[in-house]
Amino acid sequence: MPPSGRRRRHLPATVDVGCEQIATHAELVAAGLPISSVVYRIQPGGRWQRLLPGVVLMHRGQPTDRERLIGALAYAGPGAVITGMAALRLYGLRTAMPRAVHVLVPHGRRKHNHGFAVIERTRRPPTGGEVIHRRGLPLAPLARAVVDACRRLEGRNAVRDLVSDAVQNHGLTLATLRNEIHLAARQRTALPRAVLAEMGEGVRFAAEARARELIRERGLPEPVYNVEVLDDDGAVIAIPDGYYPDLACGYEIDSRRWHMSPDSYEATTRRRGRAARYGIILVSVTPARVFEDPDGFLADLAGVLATASRRAAPIMRYRTRAA
Repeated sequence: MPPSGRRRRHLPATVDVGCEQIATHAELVAAGLPISSVVYRIQPGGRWQRLLPGVVLMHRGQPTDRERLIGALAYAGPGAVITGMAALRLYGLRTAMPRAVHVLVPHGRRKHNHGFAVIERTRRPPTGGEVIHRRGLPLAPLARAVVDACRRLEGRNAVRDLVSDAVQNHGLTLATLRNEIHLAARQRTALPRAVLAEMGEGVRFAAEARARELIRERGLPEPVYNVEVLDDDGAVIAIPDGYYPDLACGYEIDSRRWHMSPDSYEATTRRRGRAARYGIILVSVTPARVFEDPDGFLADLAGVLATASRRAAPIMRYRTRAA
């Protein structure tokens, strides 16, 4: 006969007040369920399952993403907060693709990675008002989560995409990100530091950086980057990603995804039409084409340069766009 257990109403509340059925062994025992009953119920064929060491999922089905988040927090213990990709997904970053639940714990906590739970001990845990709550779960501040996620990425383009998403679409400022990287442990921060330096020069996402590399690799003339072209009254006519002032031409990387809002995208479209009226020739290219058809992009740019060189180009004022 199985060990007897309490009725469900006497079991402890889950970590969150939602419908998740998660509890630690300590919570179950404190509620009056003998540890032998806990062990019996999580064994193969039992009613429950072991989600992580010392953490019980009180059903046999596949754990949901939210149950994994709550389970990782329960395993990590008091004061733990979610960071990295898992936190960024809760912040709404579409570029965040969590494969694990990355959790910060105070440095003295003796916990180790297990299963989907990635435990990072830190001497600078987010506390008090620093902790952001989304869907009832404690998250590291956005800048901290971005840096922690970037430290675990391998490719420069992946880091560029993630940082750009946070800056362009979620209100993270470069100053805040710079400060967070300055405070972070230096291990595995070379890529985010390099990407932040690029963004300080005006590179806003991976395609812009790749376009620069292609122009240099293929020996095309070097444009000025991320400038605002102005009319005689100082109003902005165009914001090309690469611009040749002597020829009044250049290129613009076009992607709705990287605009802050539909209104911003429409404003870009209006600027492009105005640029044409002033005689500014711009190649419009999508990020996908920069990566998947670099020869075509460069051929179009070379064609525009050749066309512009055969005309009397308008003389336009321009200024460097602020980072």
